Amino acid sequence: MKDHICFEISFPSIDFDSFMSNSEKSTLSHHAHIFSRKDEIEIRIYFESKTYFGRKLSLWASHINWRDFGSYIKTSNENQNSRLTKIDLSESILLGITNGTDQFEGNLQFVSIKVDFTKYYWIPAENDLNSAEFYFDNEGFKIVSEFYPPLLGFDGDFRIQRYDKMNEYYQIDKAEFRPEFDFSVSDNKNSRETIIIKEPLVKFRYQDGIGEDQVFKYSEIIRLVSSFYLHSKTSFTHSRIRLREHTITTRKIQKENTTYLYGGLTSFKIYWNFHEFMQADWKHFALKNYKKLSKVVELFNQSLQVDNNSKFLIRFNIIEICMGGIKVSDEKFQPILSDIDETNIYDKVTSLLLKTIKKEEHNDFLAKWKGVKNKLKYKPMKSPLLSYFENQNLNPSKFPISVNKIKSLRDKLTHGSIDKIDENQLEKANILLYRITGILILNLLGINDWTLDTKTD
Repeated sequence: MKDHICFEISFPSIDFDSFMSNSEKSTLSHHAHIFSRKDEIEIRIYFESKTYFGRKLSLWASHINWRDFGSYIKTSNENQNSRLTKIDLSESILLGITNGTDQFEGNLQFVSIKVDFTKYYWIPAENDLNSAEFYFDNEGFKIVSEFYPPLLGFDGDFRIQRYDKMNEYYQIDKAEFRPEFDFSVSDNKNSRETIIIKEPLVKFRYQDGIGEDQVFKYSEIIRLVSSFYLHSKTSFTHSRIRLREHTITTRKIQKENTTYLYGGLTSFKIYWNFHEFMQADWKHFALKNYKKLSKVVELFNQSLQVDNNSKFLIRFNIIEICMGGIKVSDEKFQPILSDIDETNIYDKVTSLLLKTIKKEEHNDFLAKWKGVKNKLKYKPMKSPLLSYFENQNLNPSKFPISVNKIKSLRDKLTHGSIDKIDENQLEKANILLYRITGILILNLLGINDWTLDTKTD
């Protein structure tokens, strides 16, 4: 069995020969192999040595954002592999390039590229149609382990089963899901030891006719809420999706994560385990607020890993993102006169004011007065931040630090006035903003069972 997948790769918009104009011209398309190993995804691109394509590729890559690498790639001739119909590298981030004169297979030299993500499309599977498994990384193991007791055995009979009343699937739009373990067993009759490996995953079952975009959106929502629950970024290392049109598999290389618990949901006085969290009515709100959640959950966990200054700025940015698109309406004074009486009073006031300036400037004054007069009907505007907090059922009057001081800290940090920062005040503000941003995320999920803890000592 081959340890790689064969295909053709090209970069249609790139003139590689412009990076080494004296060499022999490179071909427009190259044969390539993908090797998917435990900790890396390697793409080998083969070329004639005299074209120096590997060096040209390295020079070009030094001028681009490696996160955009996949957008330059076109693949073809994937069907030379059994059942494979398409390779999609458009979301792949470049991790590294190795180009050496000793990298040969047969008569062709190759350049080795490491990327973080691949997606494959296969002829559709006949079994388990409209289902999928998204496999968690090590962080996600903590989620799934909540659903299983330790291995139980008696008189040679061993069973691994879920806790009672935790077998249900949770509904999200046109799908249902639940965390599961995928078990693999390694045994040898000559060994005293049997090894059982537990792989954490989320199992999905879909309604017929569901589209690929919906599949990945649902999985991303589950990943986001899992990350928020754990206060640590969770990722899917690989997935297998069986739709009517095709089967899709993905693979993603992960970085090691560091968990910063901070009390999890208990920080907001919510004492749910993950099963109870999944039972809560948040799925509709998650779909509605998906765009904001996809930004703020990642920032929320990022803020747990940086210094105090960056922590504060990230959390303030989360508030601004959550505020986006929410308008604060101006509030009018309550009138006590009829429109006619009110107009008469304003006319008298206008006549008196005109007596304070020269007659030749009256027209300019009246033009200015018209705008001012309209604004006088409205109460002084509240701070948009203050109004937003109130809109989110937060009471700024009970904050241990005023909204004005929070804004002042933000301005000083933004303008580089670090020497003017009171470190004790910044520490308290960070504790407060951690809780506020967590609550704003809960609000985006439609969860209002929280309580704001205002103690920062």
